[in-house]
Amino acid sequence: MEQESQGTDLLYDFLYIDTRRASTLITQLYAPGVVSSIKHISSEEESKQKSGGVDVKVANGAFSVEEAINRTQEKLFDASWSLPINLLDKLSESNLIASGITDRKLGNLVLIKGKISFFDISFLQKSIPFMEKLLLSQVPKKPNQKKIKPEDLQLVDGLTLGMVSSLLDIVPDTLQIDFIDDNKNNIWMTIDKRNFTINPDDMVLKYGSKIPGEWYALGLVDALPEASDEDNEDNNEISNPLKDGLKQILSGIKESAGRTNNSYGMTPLILFRKIE
Repeated sequence: MEQESQGTDLLYDFLYIDTRRASTLITQLYAPGVVSSIKHISSEEESKQKSGGVDVKVANGAFSVEEAINRTQEKLFDASWSLPINLLDKLSESNLIASGITDRKLGNLVLIKGKISFFDISFLQKSIPFMEKLLLSQVPKKPNQKKIKPEDLQLVDGLTLGMVSSLLDIVPDTLQIDFIDDNKNNIWMTIDKRNFTINPDDMVLKYGSKIPGEWYALGLVDALPEASDEDNEDNNEISNPLKDGLKQILSGIKESAGRTNNSYGMTPLILFRKIE
């Protein structure tokens, strides 16, 4: 069966689709809910004429009978892949998408364009044993030298492999994205691997840490750079020595292995690029 084609001016390649969040927005914009399948039924009628002869004593003649043939065709389409397109269309129609992230507020829905770098915590966690062996093999051997422990090996000044390993034991198993937009803003995101349209492990082998090309991200702003984030001011909070100490630790972990103080935070709904 030949598939019907549809004219279009623009095609998108979707890398990431947060189906659940996108569905909740679509449901609020379109009352019946999210369309999951579409059924198309078409029919055509064809007429055929049959003829025959009669031979009786009373009359000689011919007759014809018109036979109607009705053909019905039913097609069922999977509409789930149209979800990101419908989301973009509905949000655009409602003027809910802001272009760019500069000077935006918490909760704004924005569309940004730029470059993608990603950082897979689980991949790094699994590579620690290999890094230990690799770094030990590069240490020059000296006579009467004490045996060097892998955790004491320095990666850079003040940072040992043991410190990195301990930090990775604390940090949740996430895939992080640093998105640099056209205005050089750094937008930090965490990604649910289950929402990728390709295997994220394959991306490491293909790209390393940077995905080439120009990408678009649609999402919700949920953190501002510290200097402009009034919600981070603690002037009205009651002092508590234990909690204050814990806040310092959590801030250090965030700065070392998460969103830096000069970065925006965004929860992405879709990541895509234009096909040209």
